[in-house]
Amino acid sequence: MNDGRKPMMRTSVLILTTLFSSSLFAAGHDLTTVPPAVNQLSPVVTGNGSGFTAAWMESVQSRSTIVSQVASAAGEPIAGTGASIDQSNVQSMSIAHSPSETLVVWVADYDVFAERLSPSGMPLNTVVLTSGHNVRSDVAVVWNGSRYFVVWSNEYQLLGAFIASDGSSTPPRSFFGEPSVIGQPAPANLELEPDVAWDGRNFIIVFGEAPNIPCVLSVCPAPSPSQGLFRVMRLSADGDAIDSAPLTISGTHIFAHVASSGTESLIALDGYSQISTITVHDDGELTLDAETPLFRWYSYVSSAVAWDGATYTVGWRYAGANTGPSWLGAAHVTRSGSPLDYCFVATSGAVWWGRPSIAVNEAGITAFAISEAAGPSSLARARLYLASELEPMPAPPPAPRNVVSYFGGNTARIDWQQSDTPAGFVLEWSWDFGTTWYWYNVISGDARTISVVAHAGNLFRVRAFGLGGVSEGTITSIGSMQRRRASH
Repeated sequence: MNDGRKPMMRTSVLILTTLFSSSLFAAGHDLTTVPPAVNQLSPVVTGNGSGFTAAWMESVQSRSTIVSQVASAAGEPIAGTGASIDQSNVQSMSIAHSPSETLVVWVADYDVFAERLSPSGMPLNTVVLTSGHNVRSDVAVVWNGSRYFVVWSNEYQLLGAFIASDGSSTPPRSFFGEPSVIGQPAPANLELEPDVAWDGRNFIIVFGEAPNIPCVLSVCPAPSPSQGLFRVMRLSADGDAIDSAPLTISGTHIFAHVASSGTESLIALDGYSQISTITVHDDGELTLDAETPLFRWYSYVSSAVAWDGATYTVGWRYAGANTGPSWLGAAHVTRSGSPLDYCFVATSGAVWWGRPSIAVNEAGITAFAISEAAGPSSLARARLYLASELEPMPAPPPAPRNVVSYFGGNTARIDWQQSDTPAGFVLEWSWDFGTTWYWYNVISGDARTISVVAHAGNLFRVRAFGLGGVSEGTITSIGSMQRRRASH
């Protein structure tokens, strides 16, 4: 697999038990000192000078509590810091910091709120940014050196508001999209899932766009960014749109995240089974470099990106199954978008509650926040992992060899060869001559055959996977070899 990695920096993985070395289990830090009574979900983290401030959601029925906690540079929670903020049902959160405080923003019951936190994590004042119950997308926030900028979506438009360090705020203002007017046709597009970075002069906004498909017979399709409809644009320091026609990122993606070094910005893109990056340049006009694949997996992966003062760090979580082993991966990426190295850590439990969050403190220490089922309880815990706790990531396993199929009736037997024992194999199938591949099954690493329901002309491919990702796929065409009846 050519994904930009340096083979000389990688080692082979032979068996799945490598995942569970004692050194890997020692990584990670619980953000609470006692086991949780409810799930701690969707943690977000930011630097706060020498350490970190994290926040997460704890939900019971239709109510939520936003819990904040200050952690040391070593990732350990500091006693006597942090607070709880009672809220109605919280849909999403984001976090940023200034030199003197932290700001947590969230969407609850489709409105946007913010809370200023002191250096010890105590609430200072709550800011209500909207009160119209018309927000449905993720909220994002960034500090630009003088005030916070909060962005969100009301489905049809992207909006923003500023919050000063004294807690005062500006009225929300739309900077892209079309308003929905009663009695008029609805806008053609939905503007979704914005993220924002500050590049020292302008704000860089990345967001998804989906066609506004009307409901039919009370059935309303769930809006999601369509293929080729992630967009990038700039706003001035006052929140005014600089680019009337945002650039389009082609390809198939689910989410996009952005960070800036102050010279350029890097977008991390989550695909259905791949993390990739694009470098953004703001030299009088907005330009995008080519997309660079970073990591491939056989199912959905989610990422986050930050600038650490020397390189970008892209982190992602990936899992073998919802309740099985899971890992946190990361790569240092240059300003031009080239990966320098890869590292990973086996987490202490299943990771499937939301995306990871990433932060860098003033000392250049990088931390990742995730929610995972750690310990004897099945409840999710908010945890921090330091980049220094990650170990070099092994290379993906080699692709399976000599994949052949034997066809008879409506079933086929697929055989393959593999010189080692990877963590497992993923079987995919295509009905459109290899243009589109669909997940079919996951097979144990010691298997070398599988029987499938198939029709002549179907294509199947077998890929091996391990800690370092997924191999290239080897394809077989169903019907190429007929089964023979046993002679009597």
